[in-house]
Amino acid sequence: MDRVHIVSWLLTRKCNLRCSYCRIIRNYKDLPEEYPSISQYHRNEMSTKMVLDGLYGFKMHNPDSFHILYGGEPLLRKDLPEIVQFCNDNNINYTIITNNSDEVQPMIENLLTSVNYVIGLTSSVDPIIFDKSATGDRVEKSISGLKKLTDFKGIVKDLVAEITVDNDTLPFLYPLVEKLTELDINSDITFIDIAKSKYYDFSNVTDENLLVQKSEAVQNELQKIIDAKLNVHMANVLLPKMYLSLPSNMDCKIEKNIHNLTIDSDGTIRLCLRVRGVDTPNKINIGNLFEKNWNLNPNLKPQLIKDKLHYCRLCNWSCQIMSQIISENSNMLGSLVHENKRSKN
Repeated sequence: MDRVHIVSWLLTRKCNLRCSYCRIIRNYKDLPEEYPSISQYHRNEMSTKMVLDGLYGFKMHNPDSFHILYGGEPLLRKDLPEIVQFCNDNNINYTIITNNSDEVQPMIENLLTSVNYVIGLTSSVDPIIFDKSATGDRVEKSISGLKKLTDFKGIVKDLVAEITVDNDTLPFLYPLVEKLTELDINSDITFIDIAKSKYYDFSNVTDENLLVQKSEAVQNELQKIIDAKLNVHMANVLLPKMYLSLPSNMDCKIEKNIHNLTIDSDGTIRLCLRVRGVDTPNKINIGNLFEKNWNLNPNLKPQLIKDKLHYCRLCNWSCQIMSQIISENSNMLGSLVHENKRSKN
């Protein structure tokens, strides 16, 4: 039976930043005619009730499901405190992915004072901060982001640094994760991926030279992190699987088990985070996703399979690998969720 372990919520496609690598917030070049425009997304953004009903549905479907709340910038949603408090009240596991920029700091402070606690907060930190030859805005932003993340120690229960690694920053991965571990911050590592067609509407990165290739050096770098027992979610099983998927060859195998779902900002069900798809969002949304017994709508899988066949060119998305591991060994869910629960005590 299909069982969803990780749910990604694109709560909004609005953002206070205009990062060049992000397709989520704009009408990008060659936007497929089957995809909505950014103005349509803004007009049809999920209501609070739709989000809360969806969270409740997943809770009934799988009480241990883990939810990633992001966008866009999720803190731009004025109802985020209500959404977070609902998760707290119903023991729903989550993290909020934010750009943690200066502009959203008051929104984070408002969130922290509006709810009884925040379980997870995730923000990007670039390994380039350990490149002594690097200068410029990218370095300054990452240093600032790390400092802001540490400011929430003792306030947010599970602080996570999201680390995206490419060929240029791979040599600086270990020192960054080591430093984060010293600061008692968890790391989520992912290798950079590219948009392989116009239907990949998440990332605007297309330079294949940035992809990390399999090599003994890469394998050794990941093994060093495992051997040092640094704070990386599910490191022992996740990092070896990620390595085997390099440079971008992971098959999520959702035709066997729907272990991971992504909800778009208009409430439709996407093929995945990387690809919206066509058939799935046209047929399935958060309102008709569950049957009365909280099993998934039986029409979902055929649509996902159809979209996967037509639009998927594989990827190396760590979240899909993570949920696939959990679907193969349910005991592994504790490696992700219990770290949050442990920090709540």
